[in-house]
Amino acid sequence: MSQSYFRSFIKDNALVLSGHILIYLKGIILLPILIKSVGITVYGGYTLVIATLGFLFGISSFGAGFRCKRFLPSSVEKSARQLLFYPQFLFQVAVIVGLSLLALSFNPLIERHLHDFRLAIWLVPLYLLAMMIWSQSTDYFRYTNRMAYFNYSTVVHPYAFIGAVLLILSLKLKLTVNLLLASEVMVMFFISIPLSIKMLGEIGLRPCFYKIRQLAEDLKLGFPLVLTYLVDFILSGSDRYLIAAFISVTAVGYYNPAYTLGSLIMFFPRVSGVVLPPLLSRAVDNGREGEAQTMLNYTLKGFLLIAIPFVAGSYVLSEPLLTLFANAEVASKAVLVTPIVALGILFYGLTTILNNVFFVQMKTKVMFKVSAAAAILNVLLNLIFLYFFRNVAVAAVTTMVSYLVVFLYTYRVASPMWKIDWNYKNILRSILASIIMILVLMFIKMKLADIAAYQIILLLSQIIIGIFIYSVVILALGVFSKKELIYLKKVFMPLH
Repeated sequence: MSQSYFRSFIKDNALVLSGHILIYLKGIILLPILIKSVGITVYGGYTLVIATLGFLFGISSFGAGFRCKRFLPSSVEKSARQLLFYPQFLFQVAVIVGLSLLALSFNPLIERHLHDFRLAIWLVPLYLLAMMIWSQSTDYFRYTNRMAYFNYSTVVHPYAFIGAVLLILSLKLKLTVNLLLASEVMVMFFISIPLSIKMLGEIGLRPCFYKIRQLAEDLKLGFPLVLTYLVDFILSGSDRYLIAAFISVTAVGYYNPAYTLGSLIMFFPRVSGVVLPPLLSRAVDNGREGEAQTMLNYTLKGFLLIAIPFVAGSYVLSEPLLTLFANAEVASKAVLVTPIVALGILFYGLTTILNNVFFVQMKTKVMFKVSAAAAILNVLLNLIFLYFFRNVAVAAVTTMVSYLVVFLYTYRVASPMWKIDWNYKNILRSILASIIMILVLMFIKMKLADIAAYQIILLLSQIIIGIFIYSVVILALGVFSKKELIYLKKVFMPLH
């Protein structure tokens, strides 16, 4: 791989990675605040409302905008960017208006089903509008490869929301689902204003619309991605709805904190989903497909090196972490959920990274087919096993099995397209290092089990010790070659 491409790969990953770590910490920070302030039941209800609104926004493009995302990285002319951006933007505006009117018309039905939380229906169109403006402006800088602006948007968003929640609590106001939603709306509008001004300054205010043929072509390419999002939502989110249906909304409040902890490692594939598409697209468009494959393989290697010890560590630390960030009741009900979800996320993360191959090759239908089978399997397994076993750990197991299935199918389809190097020796070295790490952590946990007064300090110490032991062992086992270490040093030196 040329040094310029590799430097961009490392620099963008490092920048977005730091931002995503802060984003994922938001969930950990909010867990104790919300659970201890509003209770498990309201927290579970808020989780379901946010998931539902996120789903509505996720399908609102109907696939329009694929060509904008795919070709914006290679477009430098102002007129070219206008023709890519405005048609899909105006199309989504029209869809958001339609969805909002539909939601308002179904207000009596919504109130009947969500009477416990008294959802203010007028917040739905405001939330969707705010999300659209925030998402469109953020994506513009993402696909024009300005990761500093992207990081500003994605990092400030969660922490501004946390600040809003803390402000509400300091004013002695009662936290409700409506107040939380209103805070989200204000935060997204606040962040979007400077981004939108900067974006409009670059592309100008010159709206243009799809021609029928252009819309049809864009929908043909992009609609499979919407279907993929739909089945991904079913795959990763249907468990919460089924838990609410078969057990209770309170059980969702038990399950979600454990799922949040177990899925923390997903920040790495999310980063790849931000960084890789523009870099891979540019490399392929410039006839450097070999370099694109190398970037993908390095991403897979990096993810596995942190995901494997994460799964191992979550097995040992699940209960104390849940007790700390939620409460002892959540920990007792969902202690097994965290490591099971973590294992599933390992497979789901690999699938997410491999999906970049289909995006660059414009094989969007494959992405849908890959996820559809796993989503159907997940729902069926949850329906069957939650009916007989009313336990949140069952939902975690079925989700993990579904993630494994989708990974195996994805790899089978992707491997003939690109050369994928798994480096099985490094995987075995990582597993060995993880085993050594958890043995030490289990010994520490056993010896210090009765010391409860310093729980936070002990947890931090265990995490630091675990990371140190794992790092020393993988370096001693030669996971990184001398050539890779020298190359990384050459690339990083100019960045300081």
